[in-house]
Amino acid sequence: MEYIAKINHEEDGFTVEFPDIPGCNTCGDSLEEALTMAKDALDLILEVKLEDKDPLPQSTLTEDQKNGFYAIQVNGRLALAYTIFEARRGKSAASICKKMGIAPQQYKLEDPKAGITFATLEKFAKAIGKKLEIKFV
Repeated sequence: MEYIAKINHEEDGFTVEFPDIPGCNTCGDSLEEALTMAKDALDLILEVKLEDKDPLPQSTLTEDQKNGFYAIQVNGRLALAYTIFEARRGKSAASICKKMGIAPQQYKLEDPKAGITFATLEKFAKAIGKKLEIKFV
């Protein structure tokens, strides 16, 4: 999962904005620092949006470094948690837990800090009526 950061070179450094995520801005003294800060800002705002149960913003742009558009990868655990959150949309966590055969206190699939096993992902997929598919792109 990635989002495109628009990085502008200014007199005193670099500014960063994510056009698909209003309010997600940062800066850096160098391009390298701006890219690092962009990743941190992106992960932070998406983690807050997930905690607030906000829908995942759609990524609409493509990378074009010549024009200042850089692809920034979302933290893998956060991307997985958000993917699970979006897949569960419209279904309560309690109903999913019941179908998975786990107690509600054990439901930590939408916590990016939780370790999730393949077996748990398979149970979740079955509980929401989907097949689990893993891709390397």
